[in-house]
Order: sequence, then C-alpha cells, then structure tokens
Amino acid sequence: MENYRQKIAVVMAGVALVGLAGAGPAQAEGGRDTYITQWAPGKESGRWTDNNEDSAWTGVYFQGCSTDSSMGFNRAGLQLWKHQDFRPDINKGYRVNYCQWVDWNDPNDAGVYYFRLDSLLHGGYLWVDYVKIGW
Repeated sequence: MENYRQKIAVVMAGVALVGLAGAGPAQAEGGRDTYITQWAPGKESGRWTDNNEDSAWTGVYFQGCSTDSSMGFNRAGLQLWKHQDFRPDINKGYRVNYCQWVDWNDPNDAGVYYFRLDSLLHGGYLWVDYVKIGW
C-alpha cells in the first residue's frame, strides 16, 4: 500500500509540474479518477459534461498499463467523442497513449464527452490501474 501511495505522490507531483511549465491549464473545470479492467477495442468510457467554462485541455492519463499479451503494453489508440442526441457523435480526434498523459487541447465546445479505446499494439484486452480524465 505504501508503494501505491508513493506512486500516486509522484504522479501528482508530475501533473503539478506539467501545469507549472505551461503545458496544461492551472485550473480545470472538472476531472474524474477511475480504472480500466479488460477493455477490448471499441469499449467506451463513461460520459462527462464539459460546460466550456474555461480553456482547460481535455485529457486522459494512464498509469499501470497492461494487456493480455506476453509482449506487454506498448500503446493504446484513443478517440475523443462528443455525444449528440439523435445524430452521429462528433469525433474530436485520435491520440496515442503510451501509459502517460495525452490531451486534445481545449475542444472549445460545450457538451457531453467520452473516449473510446480504438486499438492496442499488443493483445486484445487492456487493464489500467489508474486513469485520470480531466476537462
């Protein structure tokens, strides 16, 4: 348990440094902590509402990534989507996550969002011990 707390402290310090370096916003409108268990490509995250009250970037942080492949985790392809009622959802872009932070800048568009796992380099299923979604 102590090792897990140390890892979280290192992650939070890294996130703070990224914000101080100007690579991301100092204040975010919202965020969520979660995890991923046995996701196959095509699986979607839970939804969140971005009211576009700030210029914060929308991003996803992974820590502790693994797959069902003996080759282990290398990268995951993610798509950000904006949900629309009674119309096809809007694709906001593709990013590759190497078990770290990826972002889509500021979508500058209020609405309900989610990300989808599109691909894995190795394996058919993904596990991530810690996922941070920020918007």
